[in-house]
Amino acid sequence: MALSVLTTSLLLLSGTASANIQSQPPKQHILPPLRSHASDCLPGPLKNDLLPSCETAFVSNETLKSGQEKPWTHTPFCLDTKTGTPYCVFTASKFQGPKRGISIIAPLSNNASSSLAQIEKLILASPKAKDDFITVGEDLEDPPYALRTIDGKGFGLIATRKIPKGSIFMTDYATLMADKDFAANLRMEQGRLLLSEAVVRLPYPDRVLKLARSSTRPGDVPAAEDVMKTNSFSVEAGGHGYVALFPDVSRMNHACKPNAITRFNATTLSKTITAFRDILPGEEITISYTAFNLQSKVRLPRLKRLWGFDCSCNLCAGPPELLAASDARRQKVDDLGPEIVELVEEGKFDEAVKLNTEMIQALTEEEILPHMGDYYEIMGRLYQAWGKKKEAIEWFEKALEEVEGFNADGADDLKKVIKALKAEKKSA
Repeated sequence: MALSVLTTSLLLLSGTASANIQSQPPKQHILPPLRSHASDCLPGPLKNDLLPSCETAFVSNETLKSGQEKPWTHTPFCLDTKTGTPYCVFTASKFQGPKRGISIIAPLSNNASSSLAQIEKLILASPKAKDDFITVGEDLEDPPYALRTIDGKGFGLIATRKIPKGSIFMTDYATLMADKDFAANLRMEQGRLLLSEAVVRLPYPDRVLKLARSSTRPGDVPAAEDVMKTNSFSVEAGGHGYVALFPDVSRMNHACKPNAITRFNATTLSKTITAFRDILPGEEITISYTAFNLQSKVRLPRLKRLWGFDCSCNLCAGPPELLAASDARRQKVDDLGPEIVELVEEGKFDEAVKLNTEMIQALTEEEILPHMGDYYEIMGRLYQAWGKKKEAIEWFEKALEEVEGFNADGADDLKKVIKALKAEKKSA
């Protein structure tokens, strides 16, 4: 195998790049504050806002004139902006069933190649989902969790039966999506009005408005804006970035060593939740709001600054020596990555194998990866480059077992590598 390919693999999976080891970026406080504007304009008709906005809105039939089928159930609600391109609320109230729906805030465009046009096609092609969302008490599929009040956290999800490692136990669909640039291109009152309209057009607005909020001054921040800031994820759909809200996923609290992980499907506009390990009955289901590799000195202030809480997960609330040991392991992983890359470039595969063994041990002890398939594959490639086919096959097979057990990508490629190595070994 070419050294450059192996080096690239190691760079992607080690050091600072390990911040991306999640299948999906962590929960993000990525909606920037809507910029203030010197005027007497007031927020739009949010549930708690009794005074009208001075923004002049208009409805647009432009998106309905192309002759192509559209998924929208409401006439787009638009506001002119300083960029010259109106931003609109597009709502498909029957997306994934009559009790779900989706509202999207995006620039008005009739360009067939625009991100909005691509999303329109996805919505039109989406199969109808069952009406099984938990926030209004539906339980049609008997999910293995229930919404419960948790001391010090408000609401959270509790497992009602064992959830095996690697199993997908929830699929949730985006209810709100906002173009990643919309806050920068709108005045504060415009953004609030669009968010308000996006929510009230949904079949069940309270499904959004009853989610957690992080503002320390809730009276000053409209409900939709506060909820979106507190619960949104960064996603890419139709080739463009959006801020998206998934109501059921938002019910999951943070843990620095979570037991579940999220994955976004840009084709269905959905997130699946997979068990990181076996989750036992009565255990709270958690995800990480931050990148998995961050040490506590970075992680804890970030959680406080962005989400307004002091982490009380088992790791952070445990004995100080356990937290220190965790930080040491995460630091070790960051340090070992560049060292392994350097050894590979120098052709010192025996030493690289030794250090990668230490990395695997640290990652296993820290339990911050859903599966070890990628690192087992690296070990296989190290042995392969070293010319040790027997050991390479063993590690590739271990990687395949991990990948298949977690329903992760890469199984077919691993099978091809294993087959080729076995053929080479047999003919040698």
